[in-house]
Amino acid sequence: MTLQQKLTQFPRLDLVGNATPLEKLSRLSDYLGREIYIKRDDVTPVALGGNKLRKLEFLAADALRQGADTLVTAG
Repeated sequence: MTLQQKLTQFPRLDLVGNATPLEKLSRLSDYLGREIYIKRDDVTPVALGGNKLRKLEFLAADALRQGADTLVTAG
């Protein structure tokens, strides 16, 4: 089972919108002899993107599933 398949088992509230692209770093890849990519979360339609918002997508969905009316999170 792939990571993507495993992640779909968890409820998720879509806060980011479309998936952000992966961009190959060609010169670094050539230098290291490995394919190196970066996740372009700077192009999200939301001012605050990245790992914190992605984490919140799962936490908020789980809180809503449990009927919570308050969510406190850090980091």
